[in-house]
Amino acid sequence: MKRTGVVLVLCSVAALAGCKTTSPTAEVVGTPEEARLVQLARDIEARGEPGTAVALYARAIEASGGSAAAYVRLGDAQAKAGDPDGARAAYQEALSRDPKHPGALLGVGTADLNAGAAEAAARRLSEAAPLVNTATAYNRLGAAYVMEGRAQEAAAAFQKARALDPSNIDIAGNLALAQALAGQTEAAVAGMQAAAQSPAAKGRHRRNLIVVLSLAGRYDEAQAVSVPDMSAKQKIDLLARVRKLQTISDPVARARAVGLVANA
Repeated sequence: MKRTGVVLVLCSVAALAGCKTTSPTAEVVGTPEEARLVQLARDIEARGEPGTAVALYARAIEASGGSAAAYVRLGDAQAKAGDPDGARAAYQEALSRDPKHPGALLGVGTADLNAGAAEAAARRLSEAAPLVNTATAYNRLGAAYVMEGRAQEAAAAFQKARALDPSNIDIAGNLALAQALAGQTEAAVAGMQAAAQSPAAKGRHRRNLIVVLSLAGRYDEAQAVSVPDMSAKQKIDLLARVRKLQTISDPVARARAVGLVANA
């Protein structure tokens, strides 16, 4: 499993690097030349030319005088272009100019999360999430807490993400898995059932329903869940793996095992 997948235990913290990481602060554009370059870069991004856009964002840094916001824009573009090391360097440069810049904190925390550095990710994202105040930020914070085995804190972060984006069933699924890990089985089952019954639900949501029901000890109900494209043998294997992970006492190892099972 990639660390981005714990992401996420989780249904949609994966592909974090491709998600928007900027905060409103990062959208401040200073000089007219910087504004021109940023707009041109955005237009080129929209046409599917990320490499050219990165070069323009780099030029915009010069026009900005090296502002933190300009480095965050560059980092976001590099993340989208598949250059995580370049993105991290840009976010770190932004933090050297403004240690509390919301977009830079979110960017570095996301990079740490994708790299599997749970403790560092949780530290950065716990600073960023209240400043950015988006569902994405709290979802990533929850994923970092899950990776650390801090299930109750993860559930609290996912609750905040859910409040900011009530229709997002991936976040609802992440919340249910965290609640199951925290022993809040009734809430976990109710939340995962609602997500799995949504018209937008996909196979992964129904697989996660099997996981949550099993963690709650409701094996007959888990067995009865129908998952498109899952064979009877695959379901038996999934149920067996969930039962096995329940013997894991270490909270970090158990949380990561749930992530593996949920994303299998």
